[in-house]
Amino acid sequence: MKKVDMHMHTCASDGTWDVTELKKELLENKINIFSITDHDSIDNIKNMQDILRQSDNLIFMPGTELSTEYNGKEYHLTLYNFDINNKDLLQLMNWTNQNKLNSNKEYIGNYAANKYENVSAEDFENYEYDRKRGGWKSANYMIDKGIHKNIPEHLTDVYNSGLKAKLKSPGEVINIAKKSGGKIFLAHPSYHYKNSVMPEGELRYWKELGIDGIECFSPYNNGSVSYYIDFCKKNSLMISGGSDCHGKFIPARKLGVPDVSLEDLNINGLI
Repeated sequence: MKKVDMHMHTCASDGTWDVTELKKELLENKINIFSITDHDSIDNIKNMQDILRQSDNLIFMPGTELSTEYNGKEYHLTLYNFDINNKDLLQLMNWTNQNKLNSNKEYIGNYAANKYENVSAEDFENYEYDRKRGGWKSANYMIDKGIHKNIPEHLTDVYNSGLKAKLKSPGEVINIAKKSGGKIFLAHPSYHYKNSVMPEGELRYWKELGIDGIECFSPYNNGSVSYYIDFCKKNSLMISGGSDCHGKFIPARKLGVPDVSLEDLNINGLI
């Protein structure tokens, strides 16, 4: 059996591992088929391709995790085996990242600076951090300032500010993704439905927009895997799975968990 993990992050987004460290972890955890799905980034795809050797017995599928907004919430879509030089896809990712950075700047300059001491837009602009510690700029800035103790506390404060990045609609994102030649999946569908499942009506909404599959195996989907698999089988959708591992940034999400083999999935169209 070949072990599969199709969802993980490196220091190119908010994970802690570089590609050399990730490759070491993949080999130690006996994972055979994998994808890097950094948030709106493909920066480590070529880097991983450059260090893979035939003797590693690893099958690598280029991936990314695209951000979109639906019903006022941020949703994620994983995209695999696309043209990494597709201009529209690159423009989409650049636009999204710039909007997220602008939102961070607005949060710091217009909200945090008025609420906390020793915080300013200028100070934030000059702030630098080691990408390999994971997370993102505004979170690490507020933690290093001693204002927030951890990421959940930071996220709560950002939510209370009422500020958030503008994102493209699901239809726009899926249309661009499909034109890049890749296959697109709804990531961790239970993310916004803790201890529950995404309603079938919403799953049908994503299907009608053109997704190719659903990430049925996910740390968020405990107890509901069969529900998503049944929906995929009834609607001729592919079945994927992944750990959403971020290295040491989120220790609870371990590489290769849930334990999934190729036989559990339906990703033949990707390999």
